[in-house]
Amino acid sequence: MRLNIFSIGKEDLPELRKKLAAIGMPIIHSEEQAGWHSEFYFSNDPKPGTIDWAETFHSYFENVPKPENINYFAVYLFTNGDKAYAVSYGKSHFYLRQFCDYDFGIELAKRIVNEFDTRQTSSKRFAGKRKKDIKSFAANTRLDVESGESVDYLQAAIRANKQDIFGKNGKFGSSAQLTLDIVPSEIGSLLIKLETEMKNKALFKLPRTTIITEKSEMAKYDDLLVTELLSGAQSSDFTDNSYDLYGVDFVFPNDGKYRVWCPKYEGDLETEQLSITELRKFIKDNKIDRADIQGIKITYIQEGHQKFTRGLKEALDYIASDERVVLSNGKWMRFNQDYLDFLDEYLAGIKVEEPEDGLEEVSGIEKDFNASKALADLGYVNADRDFSKIKLGNGTPVEAWDLEKGDTVYAVKFGPAQKLGYVCDQALATLELIRNRTARTNKLPNFKQYALWLGYESTPKKPESITKSRSLILKQKIELWARKARELGVEPVIKISRKTKV
Repeated sequence: MRLNIFSIGKEDLPELRKKLAAIGMPIIHSEEQAGWHSEFYFSNDPKPGTIDWAETFHSYFENVPKPENINYFAVYLFTNGDKAYAVSYGKSHFYLRQFCDYDFGIELAKRIVNEFDTRQTSSKRFAGKRKKDIKSFAANTRLDVESGESVDYLQAAIRANKQDIFGKNGKFGSSAQLTLDIVPSEIGSLLIKLETEMKNKALFKLPRTTIITEKSEMAKYDDLLVTELLSGAQSSDFTDNSYDLYGVDFVFPNDGKYRVWCPKYEGDLETEQLSITELRKFIKDNKIDRADIQGIKITYIQEGHQKFTRGLKEALDYIASDERVVLSNGKWMRFNQDYLDFLDEYLAGIKVEEPEDGLEEVSGIEKDFNASKALADLGYVNADRDFSKIKLGNGTPVEAWDLEKGDTVYAVKFGPAQKLGYVCDQALATLELIRNRTARTNKLPNFKQYALWLGYESTPKKPESITKSRSLILKQKIELWARKARELGVEPVIKISRKTKV
């Protein structure tokens, strides 16, 4: 018997029951099991869903009924005091996700999974081009998570001493999917054993994000999100532009349409591809007040599925700059300590070059600094605004780096953490061009080290190391750049001076 189990918060039970009633799911069976009260909700009259290709060939169905998709689904809800679990069948995971404990599945995995026999992971990154990643592994592969990754899904073997309770293999996301040799009347007993297991200590670390529950914090980040959507920033994207995870089920974008609308406003937007640019235009064209932006709805009209609607927050992925907070699945989440530890451990392993005497503090602008006599006397060669080293295939010039000395090249940037992130983007782009061989290299030196020389604007002194920076985004960008450099056989180097205000 396969069970896809969601943990439901006591405070969310009334809204969940209200939702199940609203979508036409009456209780058709209830009983007591091992101290649990159970209720089986069933969609006994689901609305037929249209099929796009059948609409295209509608004239061919003159003598036969035009086909429609009818999808039945169910929820088996168990409650015991302040504890509640819901078992999902069919598409009910779409409805359960907004009421579930996001951490439950992964936290259970950390207690019962054999980390030396991982089969698949899904993770997110919050810097660089690769935002989401699904990786599959051969049997008996040890769990290996890169720094900078936040794991939101894990498929693995169950520990040998736990298999008689939880089965041989499991899938874990915001829910836990287990395959067991039990009958429906034994689910309550399984939940008792699961509750006992969740009280045990986690057996391994896993970098990820955890939900923020403080209402004042959530309100703060809600306001930040609205500000971002009204600006030209690029920190957010629609989840359906990659894939989305409902419990342990991956949902990939397919042929269909999306309708963007907002209660109290007449205008709407229909599109085949969601984009932040179109969303911003929709907000502007319909003169939607700032206070109403979070009320925007996205209705998904996709082939093979009935229409379903999500709120704007559920449809977006967003990272709040320097806040160590992200929006995912409609929830505000903070990076857990495992994530921060993994990231700092990797950054601590990057080679550090101390600034020369007299260069512990820098001032002015990078252009003047790079051309200064002080640097020339120390053997540095100014390469700032030298566009001759790398050119794209179409002839577009690229500024490769700012300084050269021996077998090291330096990308230089002064300013606060947010501005320093730009030099990481520039350095990463240079490495990508070299790796992909999409650029012509005229007189590219055979460098062995690539250094970021950061004039860190901070008070009262510069950070002792990059791990002491409070900017999570800067750390993420440096980690991504350093990893790419090492892939190309180049040693990444960090050099930090303090930028003083003139």
